[in-house]
Amino acid sequence: MNILLTCFNLFGAMAIFLFGMKIMSDGLQKTSGDKMRRLLGIATTNRFAATLSGILITSIIQASGATTVMVVGFTSAGLLTLYQALGVIFGANIGTTVTAWIVSLFGFKIQISLFALPVIAVGFFAQFISRAVIVRRIGETMVGFGLLFLGLDIMKNTIPPDFAQNPQIVAWISRFEPNTLWNLLLLILSGSVLTVLLQSSSAVMAITLTCAAAGIINFPTACALVLGENLGTTVTANLAALGASNNAKRAALGHFLFNFIGVCWVILFFSPFVHLIDWLVPGSPYTKETAVLTAVLPYHIAAFHTVFNILNTLLMLPLLKQLAQLTLVLIPKTKREDNKEHDLQFLANGFMQTPELALIAVRKESERMMSFVTKMTDKLIHAVKIIENEKVFVRLIEDVKSAEKTTDVLEHKINIYLTQLTHGNLSRHAVAQAFSLFDVLNSIERMGDCGEKIARILEKFHQKQPFSSHDIKDLETIAKLTKKIIKRTRSILVNIAQPTNSWTLQAEQIFQEAVKDEIRLNNLRKQLLRSRRERIVSGAEASSPDMITAYADILSNFERMGDYALRIDENILGLHADDIKTTEHAHLQENN
Repeated sequence: MNILLTCFNLFGAMAIFLFGMKIMSDGLQKTSGDKMRRLLGIATTNRFAATLSGILITSIIQASGATTVMVVGFTSAGLLTLYQALGVIFGANIGTTVTAWIVSLFGFKIQISLFALPVIAVGFFAQFISRAVIVRRIGETMVGFGLLFLGLDIMKNTIPPDFAQNPQIVAWISRFEPNTLWNLLLLILSGSVLTVLLQSSSAVMAITLTCAAAGIINFPTACALVLGENLGTTVTANLAALGASNNAKRAALGHFLFNFIGVCWVILFFSPFVHLIDWLVPGSPYTKETAVLTAVLPYHIAAFHTVFNILNTLLMLPLLKQLAQLTLVLIPKTKREDNKEHDLQFLANGFMQTPELALIAVRKESERMMSFVTKMTDKLIHAVKIIENEKVFVRLIEDVKSAEKTTDVLEHKINIYLTQLTHGNLSRHAVAQAFSLFDVLNSIERMGDCGEKIARILEKFHQKQPFSSHDIKDLETIAKLTKKIIKRTRSILVNIAQPTNSWTLQAEQIFQEAVKDEIRLNNLRKQLLRSRRERIVSGAEASSPDMITAYADILSNFERMGDYALRIDENILGLHADDIKTTEHAHLQENN
């Protein structure tokens, strides 16, 4: 009965530890989401910068799994190349060793109960300060930090002091010491399986440190388990890559190969490597005294974890290109790779673990959706000018209809993803961004609808009664102005996905230019309608009632596309058009 109760207590303590780790990681991601975005920007420089950004990001959010999932998603989104992604993953492996040092420094040296509960209390009540967003996020992080160490403390105190001295326990554990290759492989496999089951290498590391400090496992056994944890943590990235692009799958595969190669060379030099750590870190990890073990052994294990990952990174960094090429051999390129118009290219389910950063990928997907509207406008400009070449005209109209269908499908898929995202643990700022993106997606889809309506009108009257040369020239004029407006809106979506300080400073100026162009578009529509009416009244041009309505409908749909583009600009740039538009309109009236 006592053994059963001890097991349940251990599982409960482990659950508190994992829950604390999740809350702390979520809080850190919310607090430093923009910083992580900028750190990922460093990764585009070179392999060393990529590795450094991986170290810093993982050290900040204390979750290598979140970093690798984020990297896989960013690779799928085209924000990172395979080469850059592998560099970040190398750094993430070093950054994750910080957890072991935190636990070693604070988890076994200090009476955790003295500060864990006060930290939880302060963090919990800090979340009720509604006006200070940063304080709430720090409070969430503090709650997670406190729960993490509270779980560790319960785990440590649950193990009976005389447990490791029991002769039967000692005899059973000694059978699994890594004194043979078979036992070493078995321990590595055990560490991998535990990490896969718990989905947290940090949790398995905490268990390893606790058992080692209690004398249940010795130093070499703990080192073997640490190697297994490094292999098991790669499963998270590979799960995130399911359903993502082939490039994202290659990044996840590269993560596994990196750790697998590292484990292989350490197996060959396992005993000398363990002795190297003994030499580097003061104190003997082989003593039987619990107090000495608690003071010395955690540092040895943390040092083993860190030195292994640093040496493996130094070994593999010069071979980064070769590793990338190997992933291309194992997952070869296909002719249709990443070329499915109706599929999401920049979003993966793994991004749900880093919702703050998933919004960047949603914007990238919105920009891709906008690219179909841009192509649609180009096709319409050509379709307006085509008079005699029936074959070319039909192909252009079909391309417009196909692009409109693509925008419909993409809007539906991205909306589903955004809906799932808003149900997650998002900050207020991120929720506001998500709802803004709902409106952006709706506006892009409406622009596609307008383009399709224009195509159908052109198709109908191309066969019955063609527009006059004057009409065609006027339609081309308004189409080109609409295209200019749409291209600017698309560029805003591109730049906002990777914002810079200079871009932020220019936002108001860009929006004012967008308002001016939208006003010009409205005035151009009125002017063209008035000019055509005058031609008909003067007898210079003949037109049926259907043609008059069709011409007006085409102009109106082009003008609506401009309205929706301005609405997107307003959502993305966070500005309001009313005041600016009133001022600009008055200014234009004065000029006229």
